[in-house]
Amino acid sequence: MTISYRSGGKAISAELFPPVGAARGAAVVIAHGSDGVTDDRNGPWATMMRQYGADFAQAGYTALLPHYFDKTGTEPGDAAMRSLFLNLPAWQQALADALKHAAALPGVGAGRVGLVGFSLGGHLGLRLRGQAPVVVEFFAPHLTDIGSVASAAKHIQIHDGTADPIANADLIAGVLGDEGIAPELHRYPGAGHGFNGADPDNTKARKLSRERTLQFVADHL
Repeated sequence: MTISYRSGGKAISAELFPPVGAARGAAVVIAHGSDGVTDDRNGPWATMMRQYGADFAQAGYTALLPHYFDKTGTEPGDAAMRSLFLNLPAWQQALADALKHAAALPGVGAGRVGLVGFSLGGHLGLRLRGQAPVVVEFFAPHLTDIGSVASAAKHIQIHDGTADPIANADLIAGVLGDEGIAPELHRYPGAGHGFNGADPDNTKARKLSRERTLQFVADHL
């Protein structure tokens, strides 16, 4: 189901996955990476994120997949990468407004909106760790920093492949540790960025990370 919400006067489209069966009274916002909600040469991103949306819905959550590039009218892929540092604040605001929109959806309890982000979306999710009680990030870059917050999410999970040249799991975990947060860090031997590929290492990483993510959210949200 496609909906829209407002962010600073801009209409942001989003894909909504209503809960199936008994609702848990919680929501999960899913943040895409620089390739947007697309399946392209870098991986089946749209398929993966929509599967997570369906999985969360099946587990009784409301899931929201915002197309936050709408905030700046940016095309995914190379255009997003070229404008990355210019547009980061606007994209972060669009995701923050997605969290607020999710919190106002019917049946969602106060303070019960988590955030799951992939690559760039994982980085933005970390920067919003003061606005969600649960944050899960997949292969996020550190970029210049991950910002600072007065009160970070108590429950943060990190997924990273040992063959990924982009993600900065150890650096991120160190920053969180300085804030008094001990993230649940999972490293996947031989897995690359996006956990893409039919090889055993990436196949195992996709399966394990999905199971761990769903369980982590169920335990803490």
